[in-house]
Amino acid sequence: VGEGARWLQLSEVAADARFFGLGGRASGPRLRDGVYRLWNTDPGGSFEPGDDPLYLTMPVQLVVADAGTHLVFHDNSWDGTVTLREGEEGAGSGHDRPGCCRTRMEGGPLRYWVIVGTTPARVLHGWTALTGAPAVPPRWALGHHHARWGFRDAEEVRRVVAGYRERDLPLSALHLDIDHLIGHRVFTVDGARFPDLPGLAAELLEDGVRLVSIVDPAVKAEPGNAVYESGAADDVFVRDARGREVRGVVWAGESVFPDFTDPRVRKWWGGLYAERLAQGFSGVWHDMNEPVSFAAFGETTLPRSARHALEGRGGDHREAHNVYGLAMARAGYEGLC
Repeated sequence: VGEGARWLQLSEVAADARFFGLGGRASGPRLRDGVYRLWNTDPGGSFEPGDDPLYLTMPVQLVVADAGTHLVFHDNSWDGTVTLREGEEGAGSGHDRPGCCRTRMEGGPLRYWVIVGTTPARVLHGWTALTGAPAVPPRWALGHHHARWGFRDAEEVRRVVAGYRERDLPLSALHLDIDHLIGHRVFTVDGARFPDLPGLAAELLEDGVRLVSIVDPAVKAEPGNAVYESGAADDVFVRDARGREVRGVVWAGESVFPDFTDPRVRKWWGGLYAERLAQGFSGVWHDMNEPVSFAAFGETTLPRSARHALEGRGGDHREAHNVYGLAMARAGYEGLC
């Protein structure tokens, strides 16, 4: 399929088939009849059951039926839609209506992986053999976490943790959102409100509570911001077709965005996490990496014409958008390992 070509795939499944997958969905794990968009999107504010699209898309669907299970991986990161229609059994009349799946992609390769088996467990095992299994998290990561926006200072953090203990409630980790940063700038700490963050982290750890830091990809574009000046010197930020830095607006104000589809940029970004470890954080939480850029109208993301390295192949945001967060996670993982 040529660059920019659109393509459509249609398939039928057994009448009793049930659909799962496609990433984070507000409708729950079992997918109902409807159209699901494959385009990572921050909906902003709250969202209702059935709202779509949301933060995470995965072009993977699991189809479970009495006759067996199969998994389909649409090996394509472009914008697309998957339309599902559950089948209807004919109650013994022999007139079952099969289920239907229709996939439409706005570009990219017509490339599929199909894994079949008798049980969902067997099929998912085959899937992890193809893509790799999830990493085993530390035990504390499976415990109770407290995360909210708006911690005013270190003393409020201490009060919250003490409240858990007074009520004999479990707490394994507490997340600090952008309010602990200087003007929401990534990889900084507001020393006035958190004057000894490493000391606070050590104090909480004695009580079995670990601190987790938010890390956003947007970097405030201003002279004097060490992260921006370092990145600009190494030419790590996404540019447009004319070679200019693509700028958007996120929490810190006018911002630029690292191109995580470039191995060189991932290495640079991964090196920044040493600052988080030095502050006493036990983990990081990536946010706003759909990626998000606030806009008065239109899509709240980077322009589709923005240029990306795409592992040396080159291309634009139409192909890079849905893997931007994944590539950021890879940068962080490699930097911390």
